[in-house]
Amino acid sequence: MIDPSNFATHKNKPADYRRAKQMRREPTNGEDILWYELRVATKGLPIKFRRQYPLHPYIADFVCLKLRLVVEVDGVSHDLRLEKDKERDKHLLGMGYTVMRFVNSDVVQNRGNVVSAILNRANEILAGNL
Repeated sequence: MIDPSNFATHKNKPADYRRAKQMRREPTNGEDILWYELRVATKGLPIKFRRQYPLHPYIADFVCLKLRLVVEVDGVSHDLRLEKDKERDKHLLGMGYTVMRFVNSDVVQNRGNVVSAILNRANEILAGNL
């Protein structure tokens, strides 16, 4: 079992929750598709994903808190922010999260493969936690 005391902690601020709520109202096409697919794929499973969830100072596109698994759907703007994304991933790793990144267009065009990759990683994490 994962010992959360080994990881850096975060304290979400009220503004984090307001921003996350706003982001849930304005999903990208890829985020919208992946949210639907994850809800269908995990129905009846012992895992639950949340969308646009604050992990201060960031907001994760999708997170399974039980598995400490973050899934990011990157759009075109992320091409210009590679260093910031690396810094973000490093911070989330320091908090004990595994980060998976997918390109928005890949989610739209290959949703089955994306969901399979996420579920495979979730199963690997679950197997390691037993």
